[in-house]
Amino acid sequence: MSRTFPETALAAGPAVTRLARGPYGWLAFLVAGGLLALGAPFLARLSPALDVLPWVVLQGATALAVLTGIRRHGLGRLWPWRLIAAATVIAWLVTTAGWAIGWVWLEIRPLLDIYERVVVDCRILGLVALVMLARRERGSPHAALLDAGIVTVGVAMPFWAFLLHPLLHTTRSTGLDLALGLATPVTDLFVLGLAARLALGKGRAPWLILLSASYGMLFIGDSAYLLDQMAGRPDGPVATVGWLAWSVLVGSAALHPSLADADAPAPDVSRRGRVTMFLILTLLSPMVSMLELTVFHEYGPETADKILIMGLTVLLAVLLVLRLNTVARLAETHAAALDR
Repeated sequence: MSRTFPETALAAGPAVTRLARGPYGWLAFLVAGGLLALGAPFLARLSPALDVLPWVVLQGATALAVLTGIRRHGLGRLWPWRLIAAATVIAWLVTTAGWAIGWVWLEIRPLLDIYERVVVDCRILGLVALVMLARRERGSPHAALLDAGIVTVGVAMPFWAFLLHPLLHTTRSTGLDLALGLATPVTDLFVLGLAARLALGKGRAPWLILLSASYGMLFIGDSAYLLDQMAGRPDGPVATVGWLAWSVLVGSAALHPSLADADAPAPDVSRRGRVTMFLILTLLSPMVSMLELTVFHEYGPETADKILIMGLTVLLAVLLVLRLNTVARLAETHAAALDR
């Protein structure tokens, strides 16, 4: 591997700074980064060095974009953006030192293991940042987490039926390896719920939609990776593009001009899209999941599968009732305020 990987990522610094100065810098970052992410699977076929190059460049550029956006809009005091900045910087450092230099160049296996573990820690930082962003809304402090829980449970049922259940029947991993392998998709479910909650809020700023979309792409990448594991093949192009798209979209969100209003709490007002999504999840998720397990799945439903789907359905109903109770309390509070 060439020794210029760190220098290559650092060289992107002036370019990112110039992009941030213009109102369309975020769009240029999105297009340029998206093209590099789409080309990453083709570069991976040429050599290991070219395989890791898009990761180092995009993650380095994203870290610089996030730091630039925080400094530009004075968001250094907001803990969600502190955590996002820490996650992007650490991810770039560990990718450069652990994967690019440690494994591709020096072939030191322990450094690659450190890289894989620290990447999971960076995802945890991103999850905490999303929770903090969701709780910044005006209204009930628990409403955002309830909405995220509804989406998480609704998606968890088909996710189990179509991905996790077949994976458990085909994987050879056991014990701690299996637990670590399942930790990522389970965490992704809650992240997806939070991202969907943020994206469907009323009057959402473009930067928040871009940030939510980044975690949606991360979920797609991890799901594609599970499918690759089930098929017994290495990481496919969908997984690679999905993972890199997270960096591209986070950097674009940090450079978007609407980030200037990020420190203003958003009102918690329900939208038709959120209600429609809840309705679809409640009606279709249990039905589609049981249909997959009973009709189309070659392994057939087991008692544990039926209990799991039943338990998740009950949990979904409980979360919906709690959410309706939150809305009712908010309406009563506003009505009492108007009567004064």
